Order: sequence, then structure tokens, then C-alpha cells
Amino acid sequence: MARRGNIALVNLDTGAVLPAPKPRMPHTMDGSYTLNAYTDDAPLYSLALSGAEWATIDWVRSNGGAGAAVKVTAAAVAEAILATETTAKTALARLVKLNILLKTSPRSQTYQLNPRRFWEGSGDAQVQACRRLDPPPITPDAKAIAAAKKAAEKAAAKTPGPRRTTTARSTTNGGTR
Repeated sequence: MARRGNIALVNLDTGAVLPAPKPRMPHTMDGSYTLNAYTDDAPLYSLALSGAEWATIDWVRSNGGAGAAVKVTAAAVAEAILATETTAKTALARLVKLNILLKTSPRSQTYQLNPRRFWEGSGDAQVQACRRLDPPPITPDAKAIAAAKKAAEKAAAKTPGPRRTTTARSTTNGGTR
């Protein structure tokens, strides 16, 4: 039946040795078009997003905006994130400017999270969304660049100088070495 080192599938009812399983078929998520292949040069933490902007991203994601376009109004977002309507409009506008949120058309109120960064659903649907929306990469705006520059200057100011060393050490009896 099976020799040492060989593995075989055996039908327990008949005792017949079954043929080897078919080779694995490539999955739609195996290609170069997967979410991981669309990584951006600008990580979200480097964009200096406000709390209202993070809350807006979370609201759009929780309402299905990571897999399809959803209708978003500033009033609905403001009520959900406990902010003013002006704050919600400003957050939506900046997220669109950063390409985190994509508008399906210029005059519509339907948005979808960028499928390069956020995706929930099957690999086939992600490929179709990327083809349909042609998502641009997420790029930092002036606010994000200014925050990064300020952080770099702050880090440069914190660099320690040369360490002080002592030339003579005292021993327990008060002498020097």
C-alpha cells in the first residue's frame, strides 16, 4: 500500500489508492493586484489626521464604504461622530483631497474608501473596484508635510551631545586610581 516516505490517499471503504490531489489553482488574491501590492508611500499615521478625520474614516467603513460606495452626508457624519456639520464637511473635504475617500462622481454624495488602503470583501471585487475607480495613491498634503517637518526638527533638537567622562575615579579609601 504505502512505502516508507510515500504518502497516499486511501479510500477506507474500498481500500483503493486515490490519485494525488490536483495542483493548487492560483487565487485572485495571489496576483500583483492585491491590497498589499498597492501599499502607499505615505502611511496614514504620517498624514496628521485629526480626530474628526479618523472618526469619519471609521464611520464610512462601518457603513459599508470599504467594499462599495455609500451615501454620505455631512449632517449624518456630524451626528455620528458628535461634531459640528462644519467639522464633518472639513474632514470629508480633506479625506477626499488626500485620496483616502474617493467620490464616485464630482457632484454626488457617494464616497468609497480607497481600495488600495481599505478593503473588505473578496479579491475579485477588489480587483474590479481598483479597475473601476482607478484609485490614486494616498499622498501627503501641506498639513501632513508641515507636521512631518516639525517632527523632524524636534527630533534633531533632541539629539544628545557628547557624553561627559570623568578622568579620575575615587576608591573606597579616598585615593585615585
